[in-house]
Amino acid sequence: MADTEVGYRQIADDTWAFMRPPGSWGQTNTGLIVGPGSASMLIDTMWDVNWAERVVADTAELVADAPITEVLNTHSDGDHWWGNDTVPATARITTSAASLHAMKEETPPKGVHAFASLGAKIGWVPGPVGAMGSYMNRVRGDATFPGALPRLPDHTFETTETIDVAGRSVHLRYLGPAHTEGDLIAHVPDVGVVFAGDLLFIDATPVLWHGPLQNWIDALDHLLELDAAVYVPGHGPLCGTAEIRALRNYWTWVSEAGRSCFDAGLAPTEAAQNLLKSSEFGQYAHWDSPERLILSMSTLYRLWRGEPPAPPTLTRRARAFADAGRYLREH
Repeated sequence: MADTEVGYRQIADDTWAFMRPPGSWGQTNTGLIVGPGSASMLIDTMWDVNWAERVVADTAELVADAPITEVLNTHSDGDHWWGNDTVPATARITTSAASLHAMKEETPPKGVHAFASLGAKIGWVPGPVGAMGSYMNRVRGDATFPGALPRLPDHTFETTETIDVAGRSVHLRYLGPAHTEGDLIAHVPDVGVVFAGDLLFIDATPVLWHGPLQNWIDALDHLLELDAAVYVPGHGPLCGTAEIRALRNYWTWVSEAGRSCFDAGLAPTEAAQNLLKSSEFGQYAHWDSPERLILSMSTLYRLWRGEPPAPPTLTRRARAFADAGRYLREH
């Protein structure tokens, strides 16, 4: 299966990834680890109920003799766990303790749906309100969200844990807070595969919602140290270490160049636009949704002002979406 095709592809012995190219908003990759004739683990679920049900249908043959007994949510963004109601009721769902805390605090699907629906109606309005609305509608896309809060994980861990899937060890490690409060990865050492969640955006612009950024850079260093044969990102195509180094270089550049703008007294949106116009940005310009840099810069400015790392409030997201929407209107 080519990288432009949607669906399951085998990435190692009894190990699969469901790919959603190109990896834009809500286009989440998920994974499947099979213990033939015994049991399986599903990694992440999708927020669009139709896509979540497609995953169930597409995995049916793969898990016919190895039912899903374990499910892993890599973090608290809805596009990685709002499909939890489609997994077997008997399956145990695991995430990090920090991720579960964030899931309980996040805006529920009904709230996001209402916000996006309002955005669709007011997106034509000039000014920041319309820009915010159009961008929120862009984030939702054509997704159909669940009507109620999906099933929450029922098992958590603090830093590391190993789950046995029919004799196959899956090593979990909490590497957040970074992208969100509870980012974790799953390493399958017998086949050299790592499911990295949203610590990896490949050919797609990453978003720093929580921070600190240094934690994300440290997490990338840890991923490099694993030297896996295949890395499955939360968004974008499968990758190796070269792509991880490119993402690390991006964050290092954003941190240094953005801080220079902060020290010079520029506003966060102005700083992001300066970076987007710079020659250094050229090597990242082909990544999906480059305007997400505006969202990340709003988080970085909070941190540089000495505010503690924290998940974004609805107000913070609305302001950042308004700035990103305005940028897209002007470019």
